[in-house]
Amino acid sequence: MKEGNNAYNAGEYDKAVTAYDEALKEAAESPHVYFNKGAALYKKGDYEGAIEAFEKAALKSKDPRFEAKSKFNLGDSAYRSAEALKEKDLQKALDGCSKSISYYQDALSLDPAMKEAAENIEMVRLVMKNILDEIKKQKESNQKDQEKRQQAAEKLKEIIRSQESALEKNKGLEKEKTGKGESNALNKRIGELADEQKAIRDKTEDLSKEWPEDEGEENASGKVSASKHLENATKEQDAAYGNLGQKNTKEAAGNQEEAIKELKEALDSQQNGSDNGAGQDNKDQQDKQQGQQDQQQATSSNENRKTGTDQTQEQAAQAALSDDAQDILKDEKENKEQRKAVSIRSYKEVDKDW
Repeated sequence: MKEGNNAYNAGEYDKAVTAYDEALKEAAESPHVYFNKGAALYKKGDYEGAIEAFEKAALKSKDPRFEAKSKFNLGDSAYRSAEALKEKDLQKALDGCSKSISYYQDALSLDPAMKEAAENIEMVRLVMKNILDEIKKQKESNQKDQEKRQQAAEKLKEIIRSQESALEKNKGLEKEKTGKGESNALNKRIGELADEQKAIRDKTEDLSKEWPEDEGEENASGKVSASKHLENATKEQDAAYGNLGQKNTKEAAGNQEEAIKELKEALDSQQNGSDNGAGQDNKDQQDKQQGQQDQQQATSSNENRKTGTDQTQEQAAQAALSDDAQDILKDEKENKEQRKAVSIRSYKEVDKDW
């Protein structure tokens, strides 16, 4: 223990953790060794490890004040862990902040004079508000992206219909050309169809340029992206336009069929990509966010009870809980009171029956 403390004070936190682990071999039930180990892990930036150590320190302690310090440090560790998650997963960061507040409230219930815990609760709540605002912005952005994808899909469907119509016209012209031979009137109609094909090609090219960016690359499975299919369709449409200009209706029909195939695959790729759990993920995130807001309200009322400032709010919050939840909270409250009583009987003598 002394070796670990010396290493800790020297900033050699790896060495300190090793020494505390050695100490735990001889004193596996010592809350103080776990507490110091948690402090060293915290300094290392191993917040998950610190949480584990401080939880054991709190669990093994029989002194309410020492347990309060352990809970306070748990709050710090949980917050730092949440802070590191903000860039990767806002929902997990929000959950971590909620856990941090819970630890601080436990510390206050054990030691109401610990004003630092109350101050940290307010600070973490401000952070949670910022995270909730960011989640809301992301949700709005996702909704806009979804609307953009839907609009692109509608444009693509219209292009498919236009291309299918042009193919049917071309097949009719080819049949007429085979049966009656070429004529000025027929060639004029083929020329008009070439202009129509060019207009379809231009619409496909424009859609390809404005296609949602997240659909622009091949996915992990190697499936061709919608943008790539649109690019292939544009090439086939351009070839069809050229063949129609040369009055090669049969060759143009082949190009048109390939273009339709690519367009439909682009639509399938876009729909499969946008429906691949995205809607459910948004719903799950929305449900979690609502649950988090509900939890914030409950914890706010719970803090008022523990600091003795507003019992009415706490009772209103408790009334909204299920019977099972109320039973759990009641049992936990009674257990804490029993631990305090045991601690007092174990360490202090009184001169009369209080």
